[in-house]
Amino acid sequence: LRTFSHRHPSLMLRFVLFICLPSAIVSTAIRHSPAVEGQKVEGPLTPHFQAWLSANGYGADQFARTDYGTQGSYGGRQDDSDKVVKTPVVFIHGNTDSALAAGIYSGFTNNIAYFLDKGYSTSELYATSWGDVSMLNSSLRTHDCATTSRLRRFLLAVQAYTGADKLHIIGHSMGVTLGRKIVLGGNINANDGNCSIGVPLRFIDVFVGVSGANYGLCNCAAPFDAFAPTCNHNDGFWPGDSCGDNKVCGERTMKHPCDGVTYSKFLTDINQDFTQLAKRVVSTWSSVDDMIMYGDQTWGKPTSLIPRSTDQKIYPNLTHMQTKESDEAVADQYNFVNRLV
Repeated sequence: LRTFSHRHPSLMLRFVLFICLPSAIVSTAIRHSPAVEGQKVEGPLTPHFQAWLSANGYGADQFARTDYGTQGSYGGRQDDSDKVVKTPVVFIHGNTDSALAAGIYSGFTNNIAYFLDKGYSTSELYATSWGDVSMLNSSLRTHDCATTSRLRRFLLAVQAYTGADKLHIIGHSMGVTLGRKIVLGGNINANDGNCSIGVPLRFIDVFVGVSGANYGLCNCAAPFDAFAPTCNHNDGFWPGDSCGDNKVCGERTMKHPCDGVTYSKFLTDINQDFTQLAKRVVSTWSSVDDMIMYGDQTWGKPTSLIPRSTDQKIYPNLTHMQTKESDEAVADQYNFVNRLV
């Protein structure tokens, strides 16, 4: 073990993090809805969209993610005659997930299949993968400049390519906080440097945030914030280590006054940004989420509740992944973006 750690220090760190961290930090949860197994949605981005991306300066972004074969991305016209009628939807997945089902990971396969069944076309549904699907890397991922900037470029590309005057976003887990930032724009102080990703985007109609850790994860409190990058104080999910005299992050009711808490700078910045995220902002989560845990509570408030949400729904019995892909959740997402509820 000592020889291995000396020769491969980065691999050794990942191994130690994997076996030592709570499962909630290591992965967004593997269990998903059985219905995913029966779906046959395949990408990647259509040749028409890929050609447009190459011709318009997006070739280096590798939005197609062909390293995942057909599962790394989705969306695009078939040809120039293929019209965009409905408001396009952009799906943003979470840590260790992918655009579509890749092995044990579920992506947005169920969601896209449902939307297609309801009359949407490939030209109106979009997703790209970020990061990778290795659980050994999940504790290393943060809201860094590279990831956030690339996802913002994807959103801008979809808007320009479709010519739509508005888009919808459905984000799950870490895709919620990444999605919020790519819309809000501004500065990021991240582990890969400092950057400015631009001005706020004003063309988001409905933003649906599913099980996002907007106030951090209690399992990222000390001591895990010290050695898990995804829990870091700057661009990670650190929830703070105390709130007033309260020392237990996940308690539903604070025993002492809790006027405020110092937590992740990235999360603090987006939570204190009063720029309108979308015309409609919907937050959904489960009270028994097996990744977020603690009844979704972080210092007495639901971490999945996006500040200034216009709507919310709480599921009483769904896992973290099921809040994204179960039949009930997918139908809710469709209804929210189409304003049927």
